[in-house]
Amino acid sequence: MTLEVVAGSPRANLFRRLWPVLKWVLFALVIAFVGQRAWKLWREGDVGSVTIHWPWLVAASALYLIGWLPSVLLWHRLIHRLGGTSSRFDVARAYFAGHLAKYIPGKASVLLVRAGMLADRGCRPSVSALTSTYEVLVCMGVGAAVGLMMAPVVWPKTVIDGLPTAIRPAFEHPLIFGIGVVVVCVVLVPFVARVLGLIAQKLTPHVVTLSPPHLVTPSDTDRPTESPPTQIGSAFLLGWCFFSVTTWLVHGLSLGCTLRAVGVQAPLSDWLIWTGDVSSASFLGFAAMFAPGGLGVREAALLELLTPQPGISQTQAVAATVLLRAAWLVAEILAAVGLSWKGFRTPTRSASEGERLK
Repeated sequence: MTLEVVAGSPRANLFRRLWPVLKWVLFALVIAFVGQRAWKLWREGDVGSVTIHWPWLVAASALYLIGWLPSVLLWHRLIHRLGGTSSRFDVARAYFAGHLAKYIPGKASVLLVRAGMLADRGCRPSVSALTSTYEVLVCMGVGAAVGLMMAPVVWPKTVIDGLPTAIRPAFEHPLIFGIGVVVVCVVLVPFVARVLGLIAQKLTPHVVTLSPPHLVTPSDTDRPTESPPTQIGSAFLLGWCFFSVTTWLVHGLSLGCTLRAVGVQAPLSDWLIWTGDVSSASFLGFAAMFAPGGLGVREAALLELLTPQPGISQTQAVAATVLLRAAWLVAEILAAVGLSWKGFRTPTRSASEGERLK
């Protein structure tokens, strides 16, 4: 047996060593820029226009949690399609605990936490990590599509004016533009399904569970290890993509409640605009690999989207941006703690036991 060691290129090794430092430098620069921008808008604006109404913030937190229910159901469905037996309660508990893990440096932290929490509750870590990757990609992909669909009425005029001349006329017809985005997304579903499988396989971390001895049984060690399938059907993907749109609609309502909380009139007719704001900002925060939880990037995007909108003062835009993050974080903490409360926890069941009960 010959052991071959292939060394990476010097350039790749250098990038691997420098990336952690570069990531934190970028994160610090973004935080500094957003903080300076927010402080400037706050200082130059009308501070008296901001009045905090706490019931609206409570409603914003509740709507944020409700908005994630389609993603919880999607993840539960994917787990069962790949042979898992985890209950909806256990999936929800792991899902919201994973949300808190996004503030741990490294995007894979969310997947590792969720996989670890389901390891003894009817789902192998490899399946849990893979299906969670699918769920994240589907949800954020839909968010990107929703944000693009609403771009003509959400993006600042300065951004639209800076687009290439050939593209700019399309933004003058928001309805036609939105329908076109939907049609293109539907047509591309088969291709996207295949690409998602490749991306999910690439991004899913290798999860190894080493602690509780009861997680490993003789039957597990004798069984040959197989890689779980990485492809999902086009019809399945299309149906859940349409269902996932409700996540962003509800999160748009959460932003509307936050705007109400800081004194903005925020009529319900602006619901789609709020949805476009939230989906665009959230996707940009997700895409920023250097920012834990999209911190700073999401706030920068949301601040620039809210500031030009009529009826929202500069100080209200700053307050709404900060309070939205706070309301969502508090909701995530309460959900994770509440679902993990011992009095509500279901009996522990290993993945192998779940398979034998099938």
